[in-house]
Amino acid sequence: MASRPTAHPPTHRRSPGRLAAVAGLLTLALAASACGGDGSGKAGGGNTAPAKSGGTLTMLAVQDSASLDPFRVSNVALADEPRMAALYDPLFVIDPKTRSVTPHLGESLTTADNGATWTMKLRPGVVFSDGTPFDAAAVKLNYDTHANPATRSVHIAVAIGMKTEVVDGLTLKLTPLGAPNPNLDRAIASELTYIMAPSAIAKGPDTYGAEPIGAGPFVLKAWTRASEQDFDRNPTYWQKDKGLPKLDRLVIKNVPDIKQQFNTVKAGQADLFLSSDGRVLDQARKDLNLAEFKTDGGQIVQFNLRKPPFDDLRARKALTLALDPADIPKTLNNGYVPAKSVFTAAGPFADPAVVQPAQNKAEAQRLLDELAAEGKKVDFAYLVPQNPSSIAVAEFMQSRLKEFQNISMRIEPLEIGQYIVKYAVQRDYQATLTQIWAVDPEPMLYSYWQSQSLFNLSGWNNPQADAALAAGRASTDPAVRKQAYAELQKAIVADVPLWAYAESDTGVVYGSKVTGIEHYNAGVFFMDRLGLKA
Repeated sequence: MASRPTAHPPTHRRSPGRLAAVAGLLTLALAASACGGDGSGKAGGGNTAPAKSGGTLTMLAVQDSASLDPFRVSNVALADEPRMAALYDPLFVIDPKTRSVTPHLGESLTTADNGATWTMKLRPGVVFSDGTPFDAAAVKLNYDTHANPATRSVHIAVAIGMKTEVVDGLTLKLTPLGAPNPNLDRAIASELTYIMAPSAIAKGPDTYGAEPIGAGPFVLKAWTRASEQDFDRNPTYWQKDKGLPKLDRLVIKNVPDIKQQFNTVKAGQADLFLSSDGRVLDQARKDLNLAEFKTDGGQIVQFNLRKPPFDDLRARKALTLALDPADIPKTLNNGYVPAKSVFTAAGPFADPAVVQPAQNKAEAQRLLDELAAEGKKVDFAYLVPQNPSSIAVAEFMQSRLKEFQNISMRIEPLEIGQYIVKYAVQRDYQATLTQIWAVDPEPMLYSYWQSQSLFNLSGWNNPQADAALAAGRASTDPAVRKQAYAELQKAIVADVPLWAYAESDTGVVYGSKVTGIEHYNAGVFFMDRLGLKA
């Protein structure tokens, strides 16, 4: 068995480019959280009916794209990832049913030495939409571009951790740096799965973000900024002989208001949109159709362990013991599923014996009084994106904390761009809302919580957590991984670096004509199969 990664890999210098990458990683994820909250329920039926060949489908999105290249776009289903799937097609994906990595544009991704080296094989005969070859050199160029700090890639944490070598036209050798990584395939599937044509990369970032060239089922035909993007069928698509993509044309329109999105689809003026707003998902179950998707993660209060008052464990415990996650949906009627852990209760890694402590008002007040007696009254600002759903939950928390002595909470709502700068670049916060969608703990949770990670924005430094994250990365054995993440949950419960209050739940809300919705990774769907019912 391969040796495990060390708990404390070498620290990388935080260059401006890498700090920008950290900010970029969160921009779309947190913009997506601005759509609303979470929900629950069973997936709607009717999306597997046969699709006809041809037609136009209109999808609604909460915001326009800043860019359409794989380097600066975060792979978040609620934001730009459907556009990436349309333009590029994934190399490899994580199957949400089996949690295994499966090929798509790629042919295979294997290791013969438990993660010390990996061999990637590509499908023969694939070309980019401009006719240039989709080959190992193209994949290498993409990965090396991600790894270059000057690119400001939001996926740099994975790319910078491996060496790339072209073996032949369709074979690429990948070597993790520092230690073997038996789960590198999961990182590839979730972070480095979209490949841009070298001919586009050669034009530079000022051009390729607006003029993308991929090997996906669609090509960008027109882009009216702040309004809509039009995509046409790719005539060189590698699965054209199978009648894919099903659609002739895909239109993505920007409609920021989620109620307007719902009403537009209900009226038949658009076909689908994605949401994480619990009330919208509940309404879709009644009046439209819903293809639902759950992951680990959810809505989370993230503490900054580098600054008072939450550099003191007692302050973190006091706040979490003062609040009850189940009280949020009861009070706000927002469709949240109360969380007991960052691992969803129905998922393969949740340990029912290791959950966040239940509300205990007496113990919360005792801790607050103890801190106040030492001159450490818990007085803090709560940073949130400026949207009604996030602010409503923050106001709920604030109202409940007013029942206690020696604690005061101020809400600091900021426009999403300002929010990102304050949280991710300046790291100037005491507590903040964050949201996580993780189809697998690798590589996201390692990036967020390993003490030396560039993406560890909370300052959590816990040897037990580091060891658990390293063990989870070092094995592909389900039992070993489950035990590793049980240890991570124990560390979270003991050290309270965060408080999860709602499970993650997203859904595709769609009209009666839509079919072919098939999820992969953390909720995005294959765009080649999406179509209109025959």
